[in-house]
Amino acid sequence: MGAEMVDDAERSQQPLVRFPTTHWSMIEAVRGPMSPEQREVLNVLIGRYWKPVYAYIVRRGFRDSAADLAQDFFVHSLQRELFRRADQARGRFRTFLLACLNNFLADAGRRQRANMPVEGIVSIEQLASDRRAEFEPVEDETPEAAFYRAWVRELLLRVWQMLAGEFAASGQTVHAEIFRQRILTPILDGEDPPAMAELARQFGLAEKQACNCLVTARRAFQRLLREEIAVYASSDEEIAAEIKDLFRFAAEG
Repeated sequence: MGAEMVDDAERSQQPLVRFPTTHWSMIEAVRGPMSPEQREVLNVLIGRYWKPVYAYIVRRGFRDSAADLAQDFFVHSLQRELFRRADQARGRFRTFLLACLNNFLADAGRRQRANMPVEGIVSIEQLASDRRAEFEPVEDETPEAAFYRAWVRELLLRVWQMLAGEFAASGQTVHAEIFRQRILTPILDGEDPPAMAELARQFGLAEKQACNCLVTARRAFQRLLREEIAVYASSDEEIAAEIKDLFRFAAEG
């Protein structure tokens, strides 16, 4: 990822405006009797975690049935009110989720699959569409590494979509595209980044102009990344730890 992607010294002072405000407020929102609004919040949580769950299940040796087991895990979690048991004081939500997933898989051979969808809850098939190849785990990584890699990929893509939207609204799509080609795609696909001179020629810019576009986009990505991490992190310390983990992930990738 490198210093080009995230300048850890920069801190955004802008308040979050997206709903729900934080991961943990989403967890709090699903406590108590289920309502249509709570189902909507649950769908947000499921949408953010089902791909990492799928990747983890594949690396646990359930490749042929991974999609079905992922579906069943979330149905089982809803029926057992798993999300309502999460406790912010006990650590990161994804750590809690992995513990529950391990328990589920340990009992998978004795549990009858829940083939009927839960009313109002998004299906795994609907979430998967034709994108499954984007998060297939690699053969030599641990289940935990597969989960984390899929989770990081989804996090970075969410932030990229927000970045692209911001720059499109201001008529600066070139900024976002230079960032995608120079920073994001090399991180996600393990490719060497194109030279700035090449990007400048592609977009009809002087190389210094292309570099300025990249700096502007990198700062915007940093701000949006911190805001997105703040959605699920419980403290400034956890935000810093997550940023550090992202650096390590990119360096190892």
